Amino acid sequence: MRLELDLSKLTYKSMSQIVREATERWALKNFYCVSCGSSLESYSANTSVYDFRSPECHEKFQLKASKKPFGTKVLDSEYNMALNSVMKNEFPSLILLHYDPTIWKVRDLGVVHRACITPSCIIPRKPLTSKAERAGWQGCLISLSEVPALGRIDVVKNGVEVPKSSVLKRWKDGGRLLMVEPQLRGWLADVLKCVERLFPVFTLEDVYSFEIELAAKHPNNRNIRAKIRQQLQMLRDIGFIEFLDRGLYRRTTTNAE
Repeated sequence: MRLELDLSKLTYKSMSQIVREATERWALKNFYCVSCGSSLESYSANTSVYDFRSPECHEKFQLKASKKPFGTKVLDSEYNMALNSVMKNEFPSLILLHYDPTIWKVRDLGVVHRACITPSCIIPRKPLTSKAERAGWQGCLISLSEVPALGRIDVVKNGVEVPKSSVLKRWKDGGRLLMVEPQLRGWLADVLKCVERLFPVFTLEDVYSFEIELAAKHPNNRNIRAKIRQQLQMLRDIGFIEFLDRGLYRRTTTNAE
C-alpha cells in the first residue's frame, strides 16, 4: 500500500476540493474492501452518503479525510436521514483518513464498522436559524466514543500499515453484530462497550457497576439489570463472550485499544 497522495492532474483549485479529490483517488488506487479484500469502486459524483463500494460483496463506505487526527466526533449529514439510515441498516461504514499536509502522505487510516454505529452514536446539532439559507436544517455528528472498540479498525497506524489479514479478521468479528436487528443493536453495543472496559474474565456484578451509566442512555427502561442480563445472553449467542460459571464470563474477542 503506497501512502503518498497523488496531487498530479487535479481537477479542482480550492483546497477542500483538492483534498477530497486526492484522498478519493488514493482510496481507489491503494485501499481495499475490509469485508472481502477486493478493490473499491466509486459511486457517481451525485450520490449522497456513499463514496465507495465493493464490486464483490457490495459493502458500502463513506470517506472522511482530515489533516488533523480524528477526535471523538465526526461531522455527518442531516440528522433524521442519518438516524433513519442506521435503523434501516443502510448506514455506510466510515473510512477515516488522517493525512500529513506537509508531505501529503497518509498518516492514519481507520474504518468504523457500520454494525457498531447505533442510534447512540448519532448526535443532533442545533437546527439552522430562521435567517439561514436552509432554515431549520439539522445536521448531526457521529460520536466515535460511543462506538465499541470492536468496531474501530486500524488499517494504517502512525504511518505503518496493519497486515491485511488482521484487518479482515477484525471486520469479520465486528460483523457478528449484524446478526442482531438494528432496533436491538443499540442496547447490545452499549453493554458491549461496558464489557470491553473490564478484564477478560468478569462477573455479572462487574457489569452491574455500569447500571447508572446505562440508565442515563436508556431513560425509558425501568429494569436495567434484567436488560443487562438479556444483552449478555445475546453477546454469548453471537460469540462475543462465553459463560464460565454462574455469574462468571469471559470475553472471546480482544479490545482494540
